[in-house]
Amino acid sequence: MSLEETGPTALGPALATAVGMAAEGATGSQVVLCTDGLANIGIGNFDEVYDENEMIKREEVYERIGQYAKSKGITVNIVSIEGDECNLDALSKLAELTGGEVERVDPISLTKNFANILSQPIIASNVVAKVLLHKGM
Repeated sequence: MSLEETGPTALGPALATAVGMAAEGATGSQVVLCTDGLANIGIGNFDEVYDENEMIKREEVYERIGQYAKSKGITVNIVSIEGDECNLDALSKLAELTGGEVERVDPISLTKNFANILSQPIIASNVVAKVLLHKGM
């Protein structure tokens, strides 16, 4: 209960490195991004963003990483600690793009949430589905 987050959070560089490493592995690899704070250093940092254009540029970093992960068949899951600010709106797009999960967890139940995320099997990746409907539909 006495744990506190301190110091900088280089979320963008860490995520880019993790996705790059996972891309060297097999299709269907997973990256679990755990954060307890706002990205405030390196690429994709949200610290000191003063206008909408700067925010769009920062969010594009995560969008590009997500597109790359998707193209390599990598799933990105996000785990955020309840009560901490991490700009989950921007980060959740990564999970959406790659078919991952977004979890906000109580620090006490962190290990349980990890087990749940990692226990879900990857059924398929890089799949395109085509649905044919009757003209009346």
